[in-house]
Amino acid sequence: MKRIKSPGIITVFFVMLFSLFLLLPFVPLIIWSFTKYWPWPLLLPEKWSMDSWRYLFSASGRAGEGLFNSLIVAVLTLVGNMVLGIPAARVLAQNEFRGKMIVFSILLAPLFIPYTVSIMGMYDFAIRLDFINDYLSVAFAHLIITLPYFVATIWFQFRLIGAKYQEAAASLGASVSKIFFWIEWPLLLPAVLLGSFLVMVISFSQYLPTWIMSGGTMLTIPVVIFPFASSGNSSIVSAYSLLFFVPILVLMLVYFLLMRINSRKQFINRGEDIAIRTNKHSNQ
Repeated sequence: MKRIKSPGIITVFFVMLFSLFLLLPFVPLIIWSFTKYWPWPLLLPEKWSMDSWRYLFSASGRAGEGLFNSLIVAVLTLVGNMVLGIPAARVLAQNEFRGKMIVFSILLAPLFIPYTVSIMGMYDFAIRLDFINDYLSVAFAHLIITLPYFVATIWFQFRLIGAKYQEAAASLGASVSKIFFWIEWPLLLPAVLLGSFLVMVISFSQYLPTWIMSGGTMLTIPVVIFPFASSGNSSIVSAYSLLFFVPILVLMLVYFLLMRINSRKQFINRGEDIAIRTNKHSNQ
């Protein structure tokens, strides 16, 4: 059995340096959120205040409404990605057909085309269908933006898995649904978790698609923040930004927790498989 080597001093140093680099931007945000007056070039604010946080949790701040709407839209967007993205990635990864690259290019097009162009087209289309000013219309706009990321993540995992397991199961008489849920899904889970995390984070951060597709009536966290950012109110913007980070942090923790559980299950299953094989070999 191989012994796991402990990380060296250089590795630990660079990990700590990278962590510090990621956490450093939050320091001014935290300070600004408790600031009333901070003139340049003072290192610390001249006047401290809780006004921004009081406003944030007041009825006028509407932070709860923004957070709730952001969560609903993000979940609907994720469901759309699951329904459309997984089958599309499977077909593109495991099948060869004429026009495959064209289909793949169309799916990835939102990554390269400015989304302001596509959003205005979607808005015109939604108005004609009277499909506007609700959660579904906003989630549809977010779906167009996030689908390429989700499809690319799942497609890569399907390419790694290959088709040998599915072909073996099919030869033994397994149905399509059993092949997917019992073979493909456990192998896809790490990519699905990563893709879901990306979709939720990207959806949470959308301002213009939300504002346009809702007709300016739906409040999400970015929509709430934007007027204060435009007016230069750094204190309130910082408080909202820290609030906006909370669901992202929760998503990160859930992602790492699920990945850890999935890795542990795979380790246990692999150990059981080795034990069974060893047993058979010793009996022979």
